[in-house]
Amino acid sequence: MNVISDTQFEWFLTLAVGLLAGVWLVYDAINLIRTAGADGQDPVIRDKRFGYVIGMVIGVIGLVGVLRFRGML
Repeated sequence: MNVISDTQFEWFLTLAVGLLAGVWLVYDAINLIRTAGADGQDPVIRDKRFGYVIGMVIGVIGLVGVLRFRGML
């Protein structure tokens, strides 16, 4: 006996992953913008920028995966 139907479970997963990926993407984009005025020669700043870009890529992959799963892409 299931508590929720398969369709409800699919929508729950879609919303959970989509929300997490979207928040992750926006959070890293904001942090990347904040480092725009920092010294680009500092290795710590370069590492932060690289990490933020990788985080944004992960967010995009999550959103693309959700859209493909729902058949919207």
